[in-house]
Amino acid sequence: MKSKIKQFIPCFITVVFSIIALCVYIFAMNGREWIRIFQAVVAPLVPLVIPVLNKIFKISIPFAFNVAVGIYAIIAINFASVMGFYGLIPWFDKFLHTAFGAVGGMGVFIFLLYANGDKMKPWCFFLVILLIVLGLAAAWEIYEFTFDILLGSNMQCWKPDVSAVGDMSVAEFFAAYNPLKDTLWDIIVAVFGVFIFYAVILADKLRGWKMCGSIYAQVHSTDKSGSETDKE
Repeated sequence: MKSKIKQFIPCFITVVFSIIALCVYIFAMNGREWIRIFQAVVAPLVPLVIPVLNKIFKISIPFAFNVAVGIYAIIAINFASVMGFYGLIPWFDKFLHTAFGAVGGMGVFIFLLYANGDKMKPWCFFLVILLIVLGLAAAWEIYEFTFDILLGSNMQCWKPDVSAVGDMSVAEFFAAYNPLKDTLWDIIVAVFGVFIFYAVILADKLRGWKMCGSIYAQVHSTDKSGSETDKE
């Protein structure tokens, strides 16, 4: 029972931060954009996905990944989008895409363990992680591009403040506001994030596989419980 309640903790914490972010946005920032309010409301659903997957597929996704997803949702949705950290901190977008690479690498690592990827050669295993995260990063850029087209939004953060542009030349404009540059750098820093995850794996190897061993045990505990049920 305690373990079942534990897996909902990241969701509960995200609810608290969503309420705080919403109050700051509405009362302190006098914000009324429906999209930001919607983002604050749905943010807790992100870490809720993992307990739902555990329930549906009768698996045991490691709690550490649930925590990582919850923290990422709080920073990316509540801080960056709702409270506008994107505009306050110029490098915040690239930080989030780098973090996406690290968290995504961890997620793909766990997914491959469920798919018996541990039977693959190590170089192949980690190459697949990199390629899948690259695909996910590209899919996110397609999502941003699509919503910018459909809703006239600025998720790619390239539309300038017209009052600040002045009499810029075409060359100066595209040097400062180039959506292709933003898209490619978002994908590149996601790769950096994957390598940060690789560095964590290497450090864990030097410590005797404490983290990876725990994750492996949690993933394959489902197999053991399932086989015991079959015997009964």
